[in-house]
Amino acid sequence: MASRHDGDEGVRSSDVVHGEIAVEERGSDEGTARTYTYDPHRYLFDVQITGTVGALAAVAGAVMVATGFLAFFGAIALVLGLYTAFNTFIAKCYPRVASLDEERLVLESFGRRDEYRIADIHRIQLRENGKTLSVYVRFNGGGVLRGRYFIGCGDMYDEEGRRAQALYDTLLDLQARLDPENIRVIARKQAMRAAARAEAEAGEPKPVSRRHNRKKRRA
Repeated sequence: MASRHDGDEGVRSSDVVHGEIAVEERGSDEGTARTYTYDPHRYLFDVQITGTVGALAAVAGAVMVATGFLAFFGAIALVLGLYTAFNTFIAKCYPRVASLDEERLVLESFGRRDEYRIADIHRIQLRENGKTLSVYVRFNGGGVLRGRYFIGCGDMYDEEGRRAQALYDTLLDLQARLDPENIRVIARKQAMRAAARAEAEAGEPKPVSRRHNRKKRRA
């Protein structure tokens, strides 16, 4: 979906060497935390309303199952609705605010504040979407109630209106450092090397054929 900040591309992924934690956008002063906040309008529709609809669907599904009215579809609505509402309001998997500095990452959602020291993260599981700058991440194995998050970096902005590219890059870099043999990490490195080669080749002057030189001399 389009955003009011689509014109702000931030740092291109090709400019970041994944494997080292990116710090270029974390603030002008070393160690200064940069805070990113989910766009309020998008958070309302993407998270709050979706979670509420999930809760209502769970209730409706439970009633349908109890009364035997379209019980099969009611059971589906019950399971999906419970999953959505639980992740939103109980496990708080959708951070509204994320703060990042050189030492820690803090994620806040519905009044809960989860803090992780980067040095204490020894395991990370991550699935990313580079087009939307969103990630699903588990820290140290995660858990039912804490440790797993859907982070919409593409819809989060700092106080200057810059997209949370640094947060996205930091998570990818952390995975590359902790799990270098991960198939996603390897694929990203190969894609970046291929992009770098293509960019280098595009900048090289094209060879001029002998036939072209002969035509130039005749002219």
